[in-house]
Amino acid sequence: MEFHGLKLDGFQADAVRHIQDGKSVLVAAPTGTGKTLIADYLIEQVLNDGGEVIYTAPIKALSNQKYREYSRQYGEEKVGLVTGDIVINRDAPVRIMTTEILRNILLQEHEDLNTSAEEAQELRDTAPASYMRLPETSRLRAVIVDEIHFVDDPDRGTVWEEMLIYLPRTVRILGLSATLSNLEQFASWLSHIRGTQVEVVRENQRAVPLEFHMVNQETGLVSPKDFEKSWRRWRKEKKENRSDRDSQSKGRGRRDKGRGGRRNDFAERTRHVDVFRLLPANQYPALYFIYSRKMTEQLAFELSRTPVGRTLARSAKTQEISKRIAPFESEYPEVFTTHLKGLLEKGIAFHHAGLHVALKALVEELYEAKLIQVLYCTSTFALGINMPARTVIFDSLEKFDGVEMVPLSVREFMQMAGRAGRRGIDTEGDVVMRMDFSEFSEASTFFKTLLGGRSEPVSSSFNLSFNSVVNLLERYSDDEIRVILGRSFKAYQYTEDVEFLEEDLRELRAAKPSSDKQLREYNLEEAVLERAIAEAGRPHLWENFLKKVEFLRTFGYLNPDGSLRSAAKVLKKIQFQEILVTELLLEGIFEDKSPEMIFGIMCGLVQTLPRTARVRPPDSEEWWSTFSAVEAVFNSDIVQAAYGLVQGEPVCTPAIMPLGEAWANGSTLPEILEMVSNPTDLSGDLVGSFRRGKDLVGQLRNLYDDDPDRRKELTKLIRAVTRDEVEVID
Repeated sequence: MEFHGLKLDGFQADAVRHIQDGKSVLVAAPTGTGKTLIADYLIEQVLNDGGEVIYTAPIKALSNQKYREYSRQYGEEKVGLVTGDIVINRDAPVRIMTTEILRNILLQEHEDLNTSAEEAQELRDTAPASYMRLPETSRLRAVIVDEIHFVDDPDRGTVWEEMLIYLPRTVRILGLSATLSNLEQFASWLSHIRGTQVEVVRENQRAVPLEFHMVNQETGLVSPKDFEKSWRRWRKEKKENRSDRDSQSKGRGRRDKGRGGRRNDFAERTRHVDVFRLLPANQYPALYFIYSRKMTEQLAFELSRTPVGRTLARSAKTQEISKRIAPFESEYPEVFTTHLKGLLEKGIAFHHAGLHVALKALVEELYEAKLIQVLYCTSTFALGINMPARTVIFDSLEKFDGVEMVPLSVREFMQMAGRAGRRGIDTEGDVVMRMDFSEFSEASTFFKTLLGGRSEPVSSSFNLSFNSVVNLLERYSDDEIRVILGRSFKAYQYTEDVEFLEEDLRELRAAKPSSDKQLREYNLEEAVLERAIAEAGRPHLWENFLKKVEFLRTFGYLNPDGSLRSAAKVLKKIQFQEILVTELLLEGIFEDKSPEMIFGIMCGLVQTLPRTARVRPPDSEEWWSTFSAVEAVFNSDIVQAAYGLVQGEPVCTPAIMPLGEAWANGSTLPEILEMVSNPTDLSGDLVGSFRRGKDLVGQLRNLYDDDPDRRKELTKLIRAVTRDEVEVID
C-alpha cells in the first residue's frame, strides 16, 4: 500500500485499512516511526468527503508546528489554529488545537450574545479560544489525539479524559502514542465508552534501530555491557585501595589518617566537552539533553570556546547560517547579539521553553536545514516535535521534579532517545549516556529498566476541576453525573481491579489449607483481599465529586438544593485558576482597576518565574496595595482549600503583574526585559504569560454581559496586547 508515493510500513497500512473501514484506531509505535503519516491520511480522507477534522496536541510548540506543516500541505484557507493564546481561521475544516480547548468547547454551552451584528463580529474576532461552537456532528468526522497517553499526566490528564468522554460517538478517534504496556486496556476502555470497537495497531520495531552507548573519560565510548565490566573493575580496585590505605593508616598512627590515595577513589568528572571530544565525526548532528535552561545556554557557549567547538566551526556552513540569521537580526537586533550570532555560525545552539520566540523559531529553522551540529536542549524539545538527530546524548538519567532528583521514566527516556536516527539517512541512531563510575553506582538500579524499553502503563489521573463540577451540576441530574463519572478511565480501572482481586479470592478459596499454619496464612490473605476489594469497589469518584459539591455549598457557591448561586455562574465561565479568579472578582479587586492593570493581574495568575529571576519593584503605591489584596485572596482559606481538593499547583506571581501592565501600555519586549534580571533568557516565559493572560481576560470579559462599557474596554485591551511577539506563531 502506498500514500503520496511512499510505501507504507505494515503497521501504517493496518491503521489506514481501519480508517478506510470507518473505525476509530489507537496507534502505538516508537518515536520516529511515522505515526503522523496515518494522521495525514485521515485528514485527506475527511477533506475529500467534505468533512471537518480536529487535531489536538499536548503542547503549543507541536500545535504550531502542525499548523505550519498543514498550511503548506493543504493551503492556509483550509487550516486553523486554536491554542488558547492564538486563534487563526477558527472555522477552517482542519483545526489544530490544544486538548483543553476542545474539552471546553464540548463542555460549555454558548449563549447567543445580545449585541449588534458589528459588535458580535468584534467579540468573535477577539474571543478566547473556548468561545467556539463544535461543528455540526455531520461535518465533524474525526478527532486526532496526538500523544494520547497524556491521560495520565497529573496536571492535565483529567482534561484529556473529559474530552474523550464528552466527544460524540459519531466522531471517530485516531489516537497516537508511544508504546504503552497496557494499550489493550486503554483501547478496551475507549471501546466501552464509545459503544463501538476501537482498533489497536501496535509497532515495537523502529524504522531506524537504536544503538546504546555509555561514555566517560576512563572508558571512552563503549557499549553498556562493556561499561558495566569496567565499572566492576573500578569498584573492586576502589575497595582494594581503601583496604590498603586503612592498613597503612593503622601502621602510621592517627596523625596520617585520611591522607594520600584520595585521587584514585573518584576520577575527574566527565563533562559535556569530553563527550564531544570522544564522539566520532560521523555521529553528528547531536542533541544534548540537560534538564536546566541555564545549563543549555552555558554549555553551548562553553563548547564553542573549546577545540571541539573550533573543529565544528570549520565544518559549519557559516555563510548559509548568516544568510538565514540576517532577517531575524534586522527585526530583533536586541536578541541576536554578536556573541549569539557567533555561536550559531559555528553550528552550535541551545533550545528551551524560555527562549525569545524569534530565536526559538530561528534555531528550529537552522536545525531543520541541517545547519546545527550540536543542540543543547531541555526535554520539551523531544515532545512531538519532529526534529531527529544522528545522536542523542543524556547528561543525566535523573531530573529534578520540583522536590528532589528522580529517575527518568521509561517513557520519558524513550521519548528523548527516540530522536536518534534519521529515517532515510541513518542506518542506526546512537544514544549516548554520560556516566561516571561513581554515578553508575546509584544509577545501576534503574539503568537496565530504562534500556529494557518496557514503558510504564497508563494510569488515570481523573480529578474534576471546580469549573467541570459546576457545569455538570447545571446540566445533569445526580444519576446522570454518576454515569458520566463511571465512564472515566479511572472508574474502568477500578472495575478491572475488583475483577482481578475477586478472581484471586476465588482461587484462594478453592485451595484447602491442610495445616494450622496454612490456615492462619489463608485467613490473613483472605482478609487482605477482602479489604482490597472493598476499597477498590468504593465509589471513589462520586465521593470526590460530593466533597467538591459540599465545598461549593459551604462557601456560598451553591444553594442547599445544589442549584447555582451567582458566584457559581461566574465560576462556570472561568477555566483556569477558577476559584482564585472568581474570588478576586467577588472581592472587587478588578472594579477600580484600569484594563491594563487587569491584564497585569491576569498575567501573574498564569505563569511562574524561575527562582533566580529578579524583577525591578514597581514605584506605584497602587501596585503595592494591589499585591496585598491579591495575595490576601490567594492565601484565603477558600482558595487554599480549593487547591487541596483539586490537587492543583497554586500560581500567583505578583512580580509579573507590572510587566503585564507595561505590555498592555505598549512597552516593547526588550524594554520589559530591562526590568528583569536572570541568568537565562526569559522572553518565552513573559510572552507565554502575556498570551495566557490575554485568554484569561477574554474569559473575564464574558462575565460582563450587563456592563457593555466594561466589555468594550476589555475587547479593546485584548486587541492592544495582541501584537508583536504575542501575535507571532512560534
